Amino acid sequence: MNWKYNHPLRNLFTYAVFILLLAGVISLLVAGKEQVFLFLNQRHSDAADLFLKYYTYLGEGLVMALLGVLLFAAGKRKLGVLLVIGFALSGLLAQGLKRVKENPRPGLYFQQAGIVHSVDGHLLKGKNSFPSGHTTTAFAMFSLLAFATRNKALQLVYFVAALAVGYSRIYLGQHFTADVLGGAALGFLSSYFLFWLFRNKEWE
Repeated sequence: MNWKYNHPLRNLFTYAVFILLLAGVISLLVAGKEQVFLFLNQRHSDAADLFLKYYTYLGEGLVMALLGVLLFAAGKRKLGVLLVIGFALSGLLAQGLKRVKENPRPGLYFQQAGIVHSVDGHLLKGKNSFPSGHTTTAFAMFSLLAFATRNKALQLVYFVAALAVGYSRIYLGQHFTADVLGGAALGFLSSYFLFWLFRNKEWE
């Protein structure tokens, strides 16, 4: 793949991320932090509980790093290396931002018991809510995968896969919508930066 002619600004994944961020910010300004979260969190089903409690692990940093190693071993050397570097960069940025200011997670923010839907009673109650680390990783990983293909349908599949990880964090009661939007922006921008930094290097 000649990445030189596969610029992210011509990628449907990029357009979809911009639309997501715009729609998300507008919804927060119109309806507010609490209402948007509760609207998304309280629409649940047994099937979604079962699926999303496992799917959310796709946003673990080690998944991104392992995928990078596997792709490198399979001959996709540039993509593999960028995924591993992206795992480290996006993870450090997300963890750094979490420590800039205390932002309570939904489990700590809402005082009324039972108002936040969770699965198997697992509800984090820390003050490190912003940004969502899982969402950051998912968007960093799927951004790079989308940048590496010219297949428009596949680019949209990657966006939906990343979006589902972000949605799972709200559905499981672990993050507010703003945390997810922040993670999506951070993950995308970190991968865009890496693409720009290594745009002229051809390793495969």
